[in-house]
Amino acid sequence: MNYREEEEEKIRIVPKSRSLKMVPIILLFLFLLSLYGYHRFEKDFVYPIVPIAIEAEFLSAEYFTELSEQYELIRSKHRNGYTYEKAKAISSHAILTHMMADLTENPQLLNGHKRFDLYFETFDQHVKQLPSITEEIHYFRNELNQYGEAPEQLNEMIEKVACGKWQLFSARYHRYEVSDYDAAYNVKFISANGRFEVVYHAESGQKVTDSVNMGTYNFAPGSIHPWKYYQHHKYDKVPWKKWGNTNQISYKEITKRKSRHGSTEQKKSTEELHNVIKNNSSGSQECQ
Repeated sequence: MNYREEEEEKIRIVPKSRSLKMVPIILLFLFLLSLYGYHRFEKDFVYPIVPIAIEAEFLSAEYFTELSEQYELIRSKHRNGYTYEKAKAISSHAILTHMMADLTENPQLLNGHKRFDLYFETFDQHVKQLPSITEEIHYFRNELNQYGEAPEQLNEMIEKVACGKWQLFSARYHRYEVSDYDAAYNVKFISANGRFEVVYHAESGQKVTDSVNMGTYNFAPGSIHPWKYYQHHKYDKVPWKKWGNTNQISYKEITKRKSRHGSTEQKKSTEELHNVIKNNSSGSQECQ
């Protein structure tokens, strides 16, 4: 290969190399553009009221089949006047509204039902179709969290941890000062599937249910996986910062309170609980 041919070869290689380097930049640009579009959607969009016709009995196999059919039907009807993403969101919002109404009318039916998990899986799936959740859906997590079957007493929860049904988790954001008890002793547990949360007071052994430090349901359980972490931030953390745990006290009012996290009492009680759980797990345990 002579000098001229070498130069022509370099000219061919350089553009190709540069184009490969541009791929991540282009992908990042498209990702940021989509986030901007979702932000605009969240800010300006009001969900239309969409009636749903479900004939099947609540929680029957046919019920979930009809929900899927209604989702596709609503999305198809709204494809003409809206973008693809908006049509999906409108359809999922309609499904969620219907599911919330059904559970509100039949609160006891879900307990112990063979399609217990399917209800929550379906609900969470449609939440993740939304660019952001509404205030109504956000507060409905408190209704959903009641189905976690968390025991009333801390000592009973320790037995469930030994069986792998729940796990001790950081209670960093559940230790804000209140007048009724010392929040330094608050400890938090999350169910094995990551959906349900419960907070206990380690000294009294009782559940913590006040609007400041209560445990809440997770639509998108946290994870070290980047996408799951992002979803948890989007559907669980951001709404909490916007609306708080309940409409009784805002996130800003909560975080203005002094935190007892990191105090001597907190560190000591948490360490003691870790030891109790460790000793209980190493002993003989009958799990059902």
